[in-house]
Order: sequence, then C-alpha cells, then structure tokens
Amino acid sequence: MKLNADQIVSFLQQQSKQTNTPKAFLLTGDEPYQIMEAADAIRAYAQQLEYSERDVLHADNSFNWNELAGVSNSMSLFSEKKFIDLRIEMKSPGKVGSQAIRDYMENIPEDKILLIQTPKLVGGARNAAWVKAIEKQGVVVQVWDLSTPQTMAWINKKLRAFGMRATPDAVRLLTERVEGNLLAAFQEINKLKLLYQTAESQAEAQIGEEEVLAAVSDSSRFSIFDLSNAVMAGDLPRIQHIHHNLKQEGVPIQLVLWTLSDLSRQLYNASFNLQNGMTASQIVGKLPKPRQRPFQIALQRMQHADWKMILAKNSDIDRLSKGQSEIANKGMGRVWSELLELALILAGTEILEQRAV
Repeated sequence: MKLNADQIVSFLQQQSKQTNTPKAFLLTGDEPYQIMEAADAIRAYAQQLEYSERDVLHADNSFNWNELAGVSNSMSLFSEKKFIDLRIEMKSPGKVGSQAIRDYMENIPEDKILLIQTPKLVGGARNAAWVKAIEKQGVVVQVWDLSTPQTMAWINKKLRAFGMRATPDAVRLLTERVEGNLLAAFQEINKLKLLYQTAESQAEAQIGEEEVLAAVSDSSRFSIFDLSNAVMAGDLPRIQHIHHNLKQEGVPIQLVLWTLSDLSRQLYNASFNLQNGMTASQIVGKLPKPRQRPFQIALQRMQHADWKMILAKNSDIDRLSKGQSEIANKGMGRVWSELLELALILAGTEILEQRAV
C-alpha cells in the first residue's frame, strides 16, 4: 500500500481497531518535519499496540545486514513485542541490504513491527524489489516537499490545531517568511501560540498580519534565535549582551524560555543518542544546514553535561515565570536572571548556586 504523509495518521487510527494490522512501514523523503511527524505517528501506533521495546539500527556503508535478521529473530527481554527502527543513511541499501529486507518481508515476525526510514528514493529506486516487497505487505509512505498553496493549507491547519484562527493574509505572510521550511513554520506557530493563546481562554486567538509581524519580524536588534546561536557557539559576552537587549526591548519571557528549553531538549536528546551508538554526523545531519555546525560544537561541549540538573532548571524557571515556584525573591527580574544562568550553563559555564529558597 502507498500513502502520502498527510494520510498516515488517519490510516493508523483505522488500523488500530483491526486485528490484522500492518507490520512493516517504509518512510522515504527529504522534508524533515513531515518525516518526523510520520515516524512519531508510527511509533505511537506501535506503542498503542504494546510493541514497547525498541531497537534502533543505523545502516551506513559499514552496516552488517545480518543484524536485521538477528533482531527479527531475537526474543524481547522486557515485553512480548518489539519495534525495529531501521534508518538507512545511504541512497540505497545495496544488493545485500535489498536481499535482507526482502528476506524479512517473506517471513514477517508476528511480534515485531518494522519501520524503515530512507532519504528520498528517486527514479528506478522507487520500483526496486525491496520497495515493492514492503508495498505488497506493508505500507510505503512517500513524503513530498509541499507547494506554496499546500504549505499555506498546512500552516492554517496547524494554527487551528493550536487554537488560533488566522486571516488569509496572515497565513500568506507566514508562508513567505518560512520559505517552505515546515520546521521553521512550526517554530513560528509555537511562538504565536505562546504570545496570543492562553490556557484559560476558550475562544480561538485571532491572528492577523500585525500579530505575525510582531512575532516573526526582525525588528528587534537581537532576536531570540540570535541568543540560541550565541549559546551554541559558547560566546559568553554575546549571550550577556543579547540577554540584556531582549530584556530592555520587552521580549516576552515565554519566548526566551521556549528558545532555551527547545535547545536544551535537542542537546539532551542528541547527547543520549551519541552515548547510545549514533555518530555526531548522523545526529546533526537531520538539522537544517546552517544549524549543523553550531549544534555540533555545542554537542561536543555538552555531551557529558548534568542534564538532570539542566532539565530541572528549565522546569523551575517555567514555574517561576508563572508564579508557582517556592523560590524566594519572585518577580520578572528574578526570571530574567534565571534565564541568563540557563543560557550560560548551556554555553558550558559552571554556575555556583548560592541562593536562599
């Protein structure tokens, strides 16, 4: 079976109610956000069906394809069902890999679900025997880059899902700003949500051109993304300078916290993956090219950081900004001070805590 990326969620919802569910998925394409969404949906589907144990295989030029057969035949240590996440880093699995996948599809284990992720298959590769084998018994999800009208529809749908109703001009403006980068669009939608949607409000937030310009324009001397870049670079003077200007310009605290928390989570996940066998090039290769080198520098610096402390600090600042913290000396000045400390910690600076609580 072949599906487009926008069909996978509804398909899986229908399949979760069936007894004879698909056991193999191929996810191929180069648009990172749609790939991420589709893969997350398939993993959630597997979790729902209690395929709780997960094996991740990275197939590069040195990969031993016997590992696929080994994992497919192995018994699960912690549960009766296992999810196999095979990520092919090459344009093609090659002759040996193709045969290994075909062998797997000829004898699909009942207690396994296989997800294969590959870069976009072009030309005759889309009709390769191993692809046809998956298409015959499983699901092939082809991810395409979106056209401008499709991107506008996607952005409008995401805004509605976040409780916001945007004017056509606002959607058009946001589409022009992100230039087809759905990951950037999702980040901008998150910013709009933080700025204009409140948990207490039951009504949809109204988003027009003015709101989009206020959230995504470069009118401020320093943007929150400049802060993120300075943190990744470990540039302490620039971090302090940008932090001061953001505070003076009245940039919403939620946006600054969201930026630092998002970077914290990305670095934590990358550090975890690095310690569990992934290479730095595999990790940063999924990021937009301008972000790859700065992120790799930050990852090298932070891979052995005290992530338990850093993630706890993110949570503490979130509670403090909402007036829910037990820490003394509350107020926005204290929140800005904590945000600076978090930024400096992510830049590799050790902060000595000497506060009354």
